[in-house]
Amino acid sequence: MTLSPNCYELLGVSSSANNAELRKAFHQLSKQLHPDTTPLPSDEATRQFQNVCEAYDLLSDPVLRANYDLFLEKENNLISQKNEPYLNNIQSVQFSKSIGVRRSLSGGELFSLLLLITSIFLSLVLGVFIAFLRGGNLNFIPSWLM
Repeated sequence: MTLSPNCYELLGVSSSANNAELRKAFHQLSKQLHPDTTPLPSDEATRQFQNVCEAYDLLSDPVLRANYDLFLEKENNLISQKNEPYLNNIQSVQFSKSIGVRRSLSGGELFSLLLLITSIFLSLVLGVFIAFLRGGNLNFIPSWLM
């Protein structure tokens, strides 16, 4: 991940922002920074848009956000007490998502799946109906096997 020093600053929200505020900030920034809609150069727009997406993914996951908050707290302690030698051994927190963790499908995704299943079913019914009208038999054994 190539995150900015502070994901909260990148999204323009406070560290106490709830999920609705995060989502609203993300949508506003994604509209401004999307490579298809921004006047920025393509490479710069892509880089900034990816940073915003990564920051939102990190902060919208409760476990990753808690780890990130701990990381920020430790980092702030390091900066404020950099003369303390025992703090040099603190290792950074890993921000990788666990395999198998999935988000629920949105309404649009569920609607797309419904349309896909409906179109496959209707195509199958239409094919059988056309074969019936032509007077053909439904062959369950392919002709090349006979």
